[in-house]
Amino acid sequence: MNDNISYQRHQITIFIFDSGVGGLSILNYIKNKISNVNFIYLLDNAYFPYGNKSKDFIKKRLLKILYNIINNYNITLAIIGCNTASVSSLPYLNQYFSFPIIGVTPVLKTAIKVTKNNIIGLLATETTINSCYIKKQIRKLNYNNKYTIQTFSSPELVLLAEQKALGQSISQDILLNIFNNYNKFILYPDTIILGCTHFILLKNELTNIFPNTTNFLDSNKTILHILKKNIIKKSMISDHIQHILLYTKNIIEINNIKIISKKYGFNIFKKIKIL
Repeated sequence: MNDNISYQRHQITIFIFDSGVGGLSILNYIKNKISNVNFIYLLDNAYFPYGNKSKDFIKKRLLKILYNIINNYNITLAIIGCNTASVSSLPYLNQYFSFPIIGVTPVLKTAIKVTKNNIIGLLATETTINSCYIKKQIRKLNYNNKYTIQTFSSPELVLLAEQKALGQSISQDILLNIFNNYNKFILYPDTIILGCTHFILLKNELTNIFPNTTNFLDSNKTILHILKKNIIKKSMISDHIQHILLYTKNIIEINNIKIISKKYGFNIFKKIKIL
């Protein structure tokens, strides 16, 4: 079945946001599957990374972001391009907005379907791993203890992925040291869930670290499936397509971010205040 689709009647604007550039991995996947849509990407770099923020802070911050965006742009739907923010705030945000808000969460169901040795690794932030949502999912899907689900978190991984996205080289030795220090994977998983959008950017490096792992899973296909269901009845015009990158803090790397973002088709860049 061909995932590439194109709608031709009304304009669709997809809003994706994250504290860093991790959400661009989702945007790029969608952009290659659905044509003729506008994208707005918010880089909330004033509060990068979300992984070390409290659940209460994230909920309030995301609420402010969405109100700011709908007051300034006509969006069709929003995608929270961050697992941590999604598991912390999605039900809360849905109480305030009528348009679809899609969250990114670790694909535990898919992992259980594809694993052969029943050993699954979940790489995610501490907040994601300890969230009620993930704990409930693991209990529900592994009620008979058939599967060994090993969790692993490291703030350094997020920072390294962000650096790689900005064009910096990543030391394999540093990555090996991160995993050796934690030494969480006592058994070798044949399936690893990339439970943070930043980790998709490190997939090649992780493949070298875990050579016996055959499946590295992310949420992109799931997000695309949900996205299609939400826009299938809508239509889209193809003229005046524009992709806007918004950011919340001027940093030294912002010019580099703009250069990289142009490769994703962004042609408008703007710093905004979230009040």
